[in-house]
Amino acid sequence: MNKKIYKYLQYIFLLFIGISLLYLTLHKLQLKQVSNTIAIGNYWLVIPVLFISLVVYFFRVLRWSLLYNQINQDISKGNLTISLCLAYLVNFAIPRMGEITRCLVLKKLNQTPINLSLSTVIFERTIDIIALFIITITAIILEYFHHSSLLNSFIDFKIISTQQIVLLIIMIAIISILIIYIIFKTENKIKSWFSVLWIAIVQLAKIKNLFLFSLYTLCIWCCYYLMTYLWFFTFIESSSLSYYMAFQVMLVGTFARSIPLQAGSAGAYHYGVSQALIYLGVSSITANALAIIIHGFQTIFTFIIGIVAYIAFFIKSKDSLK
Repeated sequence: MNKKIYKYLQYIFLLFIGISLLYLTLHKLQLKQVSNTIAIGNYWLVIPVLFISLVVYFFRVLRWSLLYNQINQDISKGNLTISLCLAYLVNFAIPRMGEITRCLVLKKLNQTPINLSLSTVIFERTIDIIALFIITITAIILEYFHHSSLLNSFIDFKIISTQQIVLLIIMIAIISILIIYIIFKTENKIKSWFSVLWIAIVQLAKIKNLFLFSLYTLCIWCCYYLMTYLWFFTFIESSSLSYYMAFQVMLVGTFARSIPLQAGSAGAYHYGVSQALIYLGVSSITANALAIIIHGFQTIFTFIIGIVAYIAFFIKSKDSLK
């Protein structure tokens, strides 16, 4: 099958999943009631949420900068910010493509080798996965003490069978072995490229400023938490939810956003967050209104900051040609 046709079919399939989840979330609701609920929300909260959303970018850039310092690459924080903002914008349209975009942007602005940038992205994502794993384990332990079963209700909702999971793991293992075989059998230039990538990852694993890197990671997750919790005060009904409930909703929302769907995992996020809120005692109307507001704000914010970053990238790229 032609690669372009395959990609188009993949995007259409992912878009279909997102639309299906949106339909599953909203089809039984009176959309007029949801819109009326949205209209009476307290939107002064946009100010602190906007500030925290900007702070997240600030901490991500600081953390990313530490990684480049570790591999002896001098890149300005301005260029890192442009790259990060464009990555989020691209991810919105083409899931996971933003990670490659970060590397390409820095190649254009700083002449930084793509394999070196890719090593920082791989390392950063690995740390994020580890952090999410630790947070998930913490949530499961806390659920035991709070006599709750919100996360268990999502875990019990089996999308694929155990046999399919085993088959998927075997397929990933086979593909990984084939990739390694191809790398070792290809030209020296390609081998050298991957060799530099691996050496950089090993060097990053020995990061000197581990405490600072961990602190920035903690700050990023604290901001994610606040970006969920503060929105609870949009409506009187959801404002009574506890700190711990916000933690649960944030975690469900994070997993939903991890699903590679277009438009910031639209559909998956709305379904996951609305169902979590309903489980916690919020009415379906308010729960869906809140999910729409949280996702909608983040969408608008990503577009605006992404467009600003694109303009800055265009100007910087033009200047570099002079």
